[in-house]
Amino acid sequence: MEKKILKKEVVKNPEPFNPDILTRALKSYLFGNNVIFRDTIGSTNVFLKRLAQEGASEGTVVIADEQSAGLGRLGREWFSKKGENLLFSVLLRPQLPPGKLFVLTMIFALAGIDAVQDISGLNAMIKWPNDLYIGGKKLGGILAEVSVERGVVQYLVLGMGLNVNWNPSMEGTLLYPTSSIFAESRKKVSREDILVNLLKRLEVSYLELGQDMACIEGFYRKWNEKSFILGKTVVVETGRERIRGEAAGIDRDGALTLITADGVERKFLCGDVSVNMTLSEQRNF
Repeated sequence: MEKKILKKEVVKNPEPFNPDILTRALKSYLFGNNVIFRDTIGSTNVFLKRLAQEGASEGTVVIADEQSAGLGRLGREWFSKKGENLLFSVLLRPQLPPGKLFVLTMIFALAGIDAVQDISGLNAMIKWPNDLYIGGKKLGGILAEVSVERGVVQYLVLGMGLNVNWNPSMEGTLLYPTSSIFAESRKKVSREDILVNLLKRLEVSYLELGQDMACIEGFYRKWNEKSFILGKTVVVETGRERIRGEAAGIDRDGALTLITADGVERKFLCGDVSVNMTLSEQRNF
């Protein structure tokens, strides 16, 4: 049986991403005006940051079938099989102060989990600060990079790697439990359909924020409702300390509120979070 699985994975070549589907579906949207596709690229975020510095328009989208130097948080490498996952970055030029930019990472993540549910029926969750999880395993990650000059935001690049049609169980070198839409549903889905859905949702939320910042409360509530760690005992590692406590919520600045065993409330704007889950807990996610 193992040999049959391996043969199937090798023989069936993944279909290349078709950017024309995006441009047709998004022709009247912000994110359909400048869609750039590369078969192979170092990093979609690095590429798009260079374009942003050269004056690329807001809404520019860069997509790749493969990254030779994909980036995760804290300078880590992002691994992905060619032609099977979504690897993309979008360019925003928001009229927001630097301290309020977390809301854009928030709506990006929410657009991601909603698109996954719409296309595949799977219920993904958000693991603070910027991961997408399903069944206790990592489904995707977000990398946000900003340029600020004299206190004014020049641009924000939001990148996402989303495991779609990849079978992570075929890889033996991953550092943490990883899953994909295919691994959870056993069905191949269209990467183009997911991205179209995601970008439409992102644009609606982004324009809503531009018209009325009061809507942030709704995004904040949904983020907490979809939190993978809320109410669980977690460990936060910041590089300087390792703190254990209950994840009580994410505030409007993107800080994680942690309640330690002695009842002390701590807030963290960054750090790595680990959660120990039982098998029964994993089945509920």
